Amino acid sequence: MGYYLSMKRYLLLLLFTSFCGGNVELSYESSAVEDTSTTVVDTTSTTVVDTYPQLTIVEASNSIPNYNRDDWNHWIDENSDCQNTRHEVLIEESLETVTYTSDTYCTVSTGKWFGYYTGQYYYNASELDMDHFIPLKNAHQSGGYAWSSSKKEEFANYRLDPDNLIAVNLSANRSKGAKGPDEWKPSYTDYWCQYAYDWIRIKEFWSLTSTQAEWDALISMIETCPEDFKYADAQQEPLAELPTPTTTITSTTTTTVGSTQPDNPGDTKNCGDFSNYPEAKAWFDTYFPYYGDVANLDGNNDGEPCESLSGAP
Repeated sequence: MGYYLSMKRYLLLLLFTSFCGGNVELSYESSAVEDTSTTVVDTTSTTVVDTYPQLTIVEASNSIPNYNRDDWNHWIDENSDCQNTRHEVLIEESLETVTYTSDTYCTVSTGKWFGYYTGQYYYNASELDMDHFIPLKNAHQSGGYAWSSSKKEEFANYRLDPDNLIAVNLSANRSKGAKGPDEWKPSYTDYWCQYAYDWIRIKEFWSLTSTQAEWDALISMIETCPEDFKYADAQQEPLAELPTPTTTITSTTTTTVGSTQPDNPGDTKNCGDFSNYPEAKAWFDTYFPYYGDVANLDGNNDGEPCESLSGAP
């Protein structure tokens, strides 16, 4: 109604000026008439780069205590069902019903897993490593060194975030080692977008920092994202509780295959105990799928133990 009254006054004033010979100067405030102009907002320059949280940049420091993998107690059997964290995740991530190496149902033998680092499917658990998406050493250097032992253990076995631990190809995981995205990226480039977002999301959740080189690498990976991909699409709210496994541990849904899991040898070997690299590698590969580098033979986490021995690649 105010708009029409204003226009009516304007027209009356216009008529009045015509009778006065047009000598009256009109001064009509633009606010008296509704502004119907449209402001065009350019959204083409708005990218996903603006939509995710910024990690705190902290460069590497010599004041950080040395990393010791033993401080991060991993592959625990949290619910005392004989399946450690590695095998719990293998069960959860398998796209098919898993089978076990024995009728104790402790150790996964086969299933179907998609390897996000390589873009391939895998059917034998021995082909897979359980990757800490944020490597434990990277977490240590990013602020985790100050955590309590219990928090380090929680991080190393955390399953409420489905991306915190993922089953990946052995060689891909060992190639990654403790490297950040500035030093290593998955060969499966279609995964780069999600990889970068998950890296940021997980680090933000645990209040971990990033180096500038790491951050720049994440930005370059995010630039490969589809135009309509948003940070919110990648966000995973931590689960309130762990999901019920899709596999039922009964003789009707599982198959006993292969040999039984070897006993954990513990930290009983040094590289000097082997005469050559092939011997060390054979021992390493026997136990690594079940217990990781239990004897700390792979000092640089590249999947190759005792590289100082003869015959090493």
